[in-house]
Amino acid sequence: MPLNDIVKANSYPILFIGSGISKRYLKDFPNWTELLVSYWGKLNETSDFYAKMIELKKEIEDDEFPEHEIDFETNIRMASYIEERFNAAFINGKISIDGLTTEDVYKNQISAFKFHIANYFDTYELNENVDAEEISSFKTLLSKARIIVTTNYDTFIEDMLDELQIKPKKYVGKEGFFDKTIDWSELYKLHGDVKNPKSIVISKEDYELFDKNSLLVSAKILTQMIESPIIFLGYSLTDRNVQTLLKDFSEQLPDEDLRTSADRIFIAQYRISENEIKEEVVRSNDLNFQYTTLKTDNFKQLYDVISKINQGLTPYEVMKYEKLIKNIVVNSKGNKDLDTVLVSSTELDTLEEDIKNGKNIVVALGDKRFMFVLPDLVSYMKDYILDEKSIMPSVALDFIAKENLTTRTPFSKYVNQSDFSLIDISDETRRIINSKINKLGSLDKTIDSVPRDCAINYQTIEEITATTYSVPKKQNLITHNIKNIDFDSIDQYIKTTALDLFEQATLKKQVALKSALRKLIFAYDLLKYGDTKK
Repeated sequence: MPLNDIVKANSYPILFIGSGISKRYLKDFPNWTELLVSYWGKLNETSDFYAKMIELKKEIEDDEFPEHEIDFETNIRMASYIEERFNAAFINGKISIDGLTTEDVYKNQISAFKFHIANYFDTYELNENVDAEEISSFKTLLSKARIIVTTNYDTFIEDMLDELQIKPKKYVGKEGFFDKTIDWSELYKLHGDVKNPKSIVISKEDYELFDKNSLLVSAKILTQMIESPIIFLGYSLTDRNVQTLLKDFSEQLPDEDLRTSADRIFIAQYRISENEIKEEVVRSNDLNFQYTTLKTDNFKQLYDVISKINQGLTPYEVMKYEKLIKNIVVNSKGNKDLDTVLVSSTELDTLEEDIKNGKNIVVALGDKRFMFVLPDLVSYMKDYILDEKSIMPSVALDFIAKENLTTRTPFSKYVNQSDFSLIDISDETRRIINSKINKLGSLDKTIDSVPRDCAINYQTIEEITATTYSVPKKQNLITHNIKNIDFDSIDQYIKTTALDLFEQATLKKQVALKSALRKLIFAYDLLKYGDTKK
């Protein structure tokens, strides 16, 4: 399934995020070997780092490890070797660590090595040449993830989400895999977190313990694969974590066409100077399994494409709704004296505080204006044009279907930006919408509908507003010239001027002005989202 088909399927993804993402955006972020080299230097060893690596690798080859496991096994054995000597050096006073004493190590059974690593990754700086727009797109992508799974220790992911005031439920290590969770807006840090040094996975012993629980990770994800695509970011195809997960998937997935797995699992790969996204289906003969690679140097475009997925509420809002409902059920305890509250996603924090204070509440989910009744025209226009998302697409289309077939009220984005067939509306509403599309669905039809005396060509809105024509005629002139005028100027005029004029015209019952503005806003919608088709 091509990436665009994933967007059309409109299901929030599961993101696996590896160290390649931190290395892409964070200053001096080390890869695994670079990290081990830096700690080797703190030990004052007389031998050379790579000489020791060669020695360990020879031992592993003699043990007849599989070829694809040798480098990984070498790294984790080196990590164990360094940890043992680093901890001994700390206990003997040869190494000091701010915030850690030998008493702490003894009483809390803390590895000095892991404590130091946690401190090392606890702070970071963005690369000086980082693309601010790409970072912004990355944050948006994170906000659209149903579940995020990472092997990174740092807090870069949490910090990006925090800037959007999104706080996912975080699980560290095997925490959470045994629990009944909500499965929305969750962050799993498989290899540990800098806030908990004990959780860090780096040595041979750590990975042996982690591997015992690896099937829990796969089982957790497999339960979501029916609905959610899986996207790997910042991982190499040869990464042992990726290989292990793909192996678990291939063994546990039911018998199916190989293409199905390729439709579900995507691995992004950095390809220098590749400005497009090149998709390629890859088959692993060892696993009898397929997945799709996404090769690009344009990660902003990749993020933006995936971020087009929109199921109405964000995963974080869904998580908060479900959490609140659970709290309401638990706290009510059969109490019949309950307040009824109609709540929108913007009011969740206030409601949660009420519940904590012991208030007994029954909640209807939605917006106070739009939950049980259709919106009024002005409210619909503002919500639609300003993209406030207070109105669910099904409610919006029911509203449109109740108008006359010739009435121009914008709805193109509901048809062109999502899978129209999946929107929960009645067959009658769908029939009416298709009839409306047939009658009004092209921009040229709307332009041709303006009065003949408005067929005068202009290049800018300023030229039109500077004329002495009536206000309604000026709106028709803008509609006639909407293809000629810079889109940003049109966009700003609609949002900052036309909407206010429309509200005033509606209140004052200025029929001619309201009609002209309606036609202009409808034309703007088709210009922005494209002609609609049945």
